[in-house]
Amino acid sequence: MTTSSELDTLTVAETSRAVRAKHLSPVETTEAAIERIERRNPSLNAVTYKGYEDARTHARRLEARIAQGEDIGVLAGVPSLMKDLFGFKPGWPATLGGLSALSRNISDTWSMFPARVEAAGSIVVGQTNSPAFGFRGTTDNATVGPTRNPFDPTRNPGGSSGGSSAAVADGMVPLAGATDGGGSIRIPAAWSGVVGFQPSAGRLPFVARPNAFGTSCFLYEGPITRTVEDSALAMTALHGFDRRDPIALDGTVDFMGALTRGVKGKRIGYTTDYGIFPVEKQVRDVVDDAVRAFEDLGAVVEPIDFGFTVSQGELSDMWSRVTAFGVYETLASLAANGVDLRSETPSELPESMMHWVDLVPTLGVDDLIRDQRMRTSVYDRFADVFASYDYIVAPTLACMPVLNGDDGETQGPKEINGEPVDPLIGWCMTYFTNFTGNPSASVPAGLSNGLPVGMLVMGRRHDDAGVMAAIAAFEQARPWSHHYRIPATRTL
Repeated sequence: MTTSSELDTLTVAETSRAVRAKHLSPVETTEAAIERIERRNPSLNAVTYKGYEDARTHARRLEARIAQGEDIGVLAGVPSLMKDLFGFKPGWPATLGGLSALSRNISDTWSMFPARVEAAGSIVVGQTNSPAFGFRGTTDNATVGPTRNPFDPTRNPGGSSGGSSAAVADGMVPLAGATDGGGSIRIPAAWSGVVGFQPSAGRLPFVARPNAFGTSCFLYEGPITRTVEDSALAMTALHGFDRRDPIALDGTVDFMGALTRGVKGKRIGYTTDYGIFPVEKQVRDVVDDAVRAFEDLGAVVEPIDFGFTVSQGELSDMWSRVTAFGVYETLASLAANGVDLRSETPSELPESMMHWVDLVPTLGVDDLIRDQRMRTSVYDRFADVFASYDYIVAPTLACMPVLNGDDGETQGPKEINGEPVDPLIGWCMTYFTNFTGNPSASVPAGLSNGLPVGMLVMGRRHDDAGVMAAIAAFEQARPWSHHYRIPATRTL
């Protein structure tokens, strides 16, 4: 039996190749991941549900199929984790971010990430921590508490997929699932120093019922990995049409082929702040240096001015209003089915979130029209920029990782450079693609005082392969694998 420490650094691609070549078995990779989680999770609080017996059963079945000569898929034997927020696997709880009243809410259906990665040979071993309803860019909640950043356990890894990003950065698993309604794939990827790929709207179908169309921004599922090749492998398994999603995209994308395309001759528009965000100097300095790599690779990099006529405060308020509709609907649906979170566990519903949720019934038609017009103006500005540029590159976030609180309410900063920002989302320069549907990814740009800084690469609508090509070229020019030399055990 190969020990977990010998498998600590294996990527998705390396694991799959080893399993396909029968140098490793799915049982070995699964047991090693379980051992790592047991050893490391106490210091990080990333994994909230351990589905070990299901994982072991699935691993044994995969091993039997391999012995019979079957091809079990591109993620053969890869241990993975799924996010406990709008993520569903039969027999597993779905607590919507650590809500104790939902611990008995056992799924009888699949969400897309676990269904498709398992179909491609991965073994999902558990679920990861997130904040209630994902309504902020940090990972903390009243029941489970904060997830801790592997680069500095006193700090937060970002959210709302912070459990997934911390687990991958720490090496518990090489692949974890994330959901994204305002940046929740890319925010924690930036603070945790990993790759977070957010596909185009509809590329990885998002199935929701009873309201298939939703009332909020574009919602995404996507992978968090340590390498771009691993992200490409995951997206190969994850993408594809599903008739249940009204905006699902048909056709296939050659994500693996994109890895060698490069960016020579491409035009990149670079912004440090979109003209409206206050951004910490540490972040600016790291990303200013990182973006030069694209010039070295043969791309043309030019500063761009979006000319927004609305402030970052107005935009973050608009995001909070439209996102609150989805939370309001979910709370009402749960109450109609006998789980009234407002009365059963009101202390677990963050006051900062409920401020926006309680506004929903008071909003009128004029408010809805105003917000959709504001969203349209954002869409138009990005469409105008992409008429001249292949990519937009920017810092993923406006600030460095924040310290964790002890009250279940860890949030981002209330001000940056003396300018007020919404501590829930106002420091996250990620929600633009939730308005527009464009693909994007956050990759490690470098470290500042030992903490990760993320760089966001955004592509034209439906050009998922182009985004993969750009981040692959950047990784080759500015590799970050050495950042993961983190002690295997930690004390706080």
